[in-house]
This record gives sequence, C-alpha cells and structure tokens, in this order.
Amino acid sequence: MSFIMRYCLYATLFLPFYTYSTEPHPLGEPSELSKITWIVEDTQEWQSYVDKIPTSTSNETASIIIKGLADMGYRLSFIKATGDRAEKILRNEHNACIADRIKTPAREVFSYFSQPHDLYLGQKLYRIAQPSTLSSNVLNSKGELISLAHLFARYPEKILAIGSAVSYGIKLDKQIADLNPKNVFIRTGSSRIVSLANMLFKNRVDYVIYYPQEISELNQGSIELESYTIAGSPPYFLGHVACSKSKFGKQITEHVNEILNQAYKTREFYCAHEKWLNTGDLPKLRQYFYEVFKYLPDSDEVSR
Repeated sequence: MSFIMRYCLYATLFLPFYTYSTEPHPLGEPSELSKITWIVEDTQEWQSYVDKIPTSTSNETASIIIKGLADMGYRLSFIKATGDRAEKILRNEHNACIADRIKTPAREVFSYFSQPHDLYLGQKLYRIAQPSTLSSNVLNSKGELISLAHLFARYPEKILAIGSAVSYGIKLDKQIADLNPKNVFIRTGSSRIVSLANMLFKNRVDYVIYYPQEISELNQGSIELESYTIAGSPPYFLGHVACSKSKFGKQITEHVNEILNQAYKTREFYCAHEKWLNTGDLPKLRQYFYEVFKYLPDSDEVSR
C-alpha cells in the first residue's frame, strides 16, 4: 500500500471534517431560514446518510458540501427519491438540490449545475464471463466495443438493462436511445444501482453499464465478470450538484462553488476519491484528478 493510500485511510478516520471559512461571503450571507430540499437517490447512498458513514466518493464529497452549506446558514431537509421523482422535484420546486449529477443539455433546461464535486473513472459494459469473448466483429483493434449498435447487430436477442432517468453521459445516452426498444430493459423504482447489478448476476439480462468501483462493491468478487470499454466513451465522468432553476437555486449553486473552490486543494477531497478505488486504478485517477482539479497532495511523491 502506498504512502498516499495509507494517509487517506488515516485522514478519513481521524482528521476533523472539512470546515468552511467564516469570513464574509461576497455573494451575501444566506438567511438562517434559507431551506434547501436535498434529494438523495433511493440507493445505498440513502443508508449512508442515515448511518453517517460514507460509502462512496459521491457520498463523501457531497458531505463536504452539505457541511459547508450548513455552516453558511442553510437548513437542509433530506428527502429520498427515485431518479424519476428527483427530476420532478427539481422541475417543480424552487429550492431543491441533488448531488452527483452528470451535466447534460436536457438536464440544464430545469437545473443549475455547480462545478464538479466528484470524478469517476469511465463506465464499462459488463456481462457474466463466457467461454469466449465477444465476437471480433464488434471490437476494434484495442479490444474496445465499437458501439452499442454494433453489439446488438451481432447479438440481436440480447438485452441491456439501464436505470430510468439515469444518464450514462451524452455519447452513451444517444447510443442507447438509438437502440431497438426490444434490446433495452429500463429499470424503474428504488435501489436501481443494486437492482440492475442483481439482474445481471441472476442472468435476467445480458449486459449492464457500470462504473468500475460501483460494480466491484456490489459483486465482491463472487461472480466472474467481463468488462468492455465502449470506444469513444469518456475516460472519466464528473458529478455536479444540480439545483432548481430558480433565483434561489442559482444562489445555492454559487455558494456550492465557493465551498468547492476551497475543498479542491485539500487532502480530504482527494482522499474521498482515492480510498474507494482498487490500487491498479490509482495512476489513472491521479492523472485525471490533477487534470480537472489542478491539485495532488505531495505531488513530488505521487506520479502524475
């Protein structure tokens, strides 16, 4: 285990939580009665909030933001919602926010987005391990899946499971939208992260698209899986806080950006990303983390 990895584990257990500055805010002090409806998706993230024990990068970095907002005088009211209901709340209420949202043009119609608060390595297509890999007709010279269209042209009877109201990034969202509906199963309701993985593990669907750290947490190595990078898909994804597209929602996102600008240069923020990854993925994380956030702790000891 590297020095930085050891430090991240120590820091999470013993160092005080991120503290927001008490200096006057250039955007103005929010009223003590400024209430935010903070939406948490009905996934394992909700239990993390209940137990106050972080279980993911998104949960841990969102907690930094939540504490910063509370220190600024906001009152946060937490509400559990499915992905579809979360979008309805953002559209219909003036004071709602949700963390870890991929920014897309469709979502920007009804939401203001903060600067990024988490970075996840790129999603992959997963299936139960087979005696042979996918046909070479659907893979490029790098072993990447050429596209979802190529996959289902070769395997027209197979099914991909996705989550309702979930974005897989602009490029993959478009590829999914162009598929024949018979090849796509849309999972609605609660606990979609766990539910989609379980559908794959029980052979009820043929493929799912997941972040590596998410499916590793759920699988725990009990089922042998194959994964394929989809050609042209981003090497990483950024999660943002999305708030209602209102005057108040804009104010909240501006204050969130203040908190993030201070958090970016802290070890705590970096460690919230590193601690949830396998050691083999750390070089990629460090490369992209520095690219996005312009910071690495002890950069002389950490390879960029």
